[in-house]
Amino acid sequence: MTQVERNARTIEELRMIKTGILSAVAVAACLAMPLQAATKTLSPEAEAALLEALNDEYHAQAFYAALVDEYGANTPFTNIMEAEAKHAEKLIALLEKYGVEVPENGYLDGSLPLAPIPPTLADAYATGVRGEIDNIAMYEESLLPDVVGYKDITRVFTSLKTASETQHLPTFERCSAGDCQTVASNSGSGAGKQTGKVAKGTSSQKGKGQKERQRKGQGKQKGRGNS
Repeated sequence: MTQVERNARTIEELRMIKTGILSAVAVAACLAMPLQAATKTLSPEAEAALLEALNDEYHAQAFYAALVDEYGANTPFTNIMEAEAKHAEKLIALLEKYGVEVPENGYLDGSLPLAPIPPTLADAYATGVRGEIDNIAMYEESLLPDVVGYKDITRVFTSLKTASETQHLPTFERCSAGDCQTVASNSGSGAGKQTGKVAKGTSSQKGKGQKERQRKGQGKQKGRGNS
């Protein structure tokens, strides 16, 4: 092989190596694209909405436990604690997905004040009716608009709003009408199991929600507790 032929062969080998390197870079870039999409960060509004929704679930879980202690297990509040805990888990999973620090439930350990227990069971049911109406409005007017563009968060928020509309509010309305025995008997499968956020309509809950959001730097409350 002449020197010219050897030089030509070397040039061709270098060209092939360069082409292979460029191809590998292109493949790596394509593989990285889905990863980048999966780690999309939250806007300040979306993060605040998630924390607000979680704070509501935290308070509801603790408040239902207090209602069971006050009025006994033969009420629609018995199974609600587990349901609210599951709701909170869905919101926590979203916060963790987007790398947001998850606050502890201060209502359970007493570091955050719980709303006052209504003086009668009838008052508790009436408070629940008002609270669920506020809850639905909160998702429609504030939280859902703040997470436009986040399909996963929108899906969870819509599910929680639908639970208020189709399960929680009708349950409290029936209880207020004196039909709670039927609701309680069905509580394990639907209406009674997710009877809603009883304390959402109280002025104390409004103050508590604001305190929690201020602690997390959110400073917003547009739904439950405004009535």
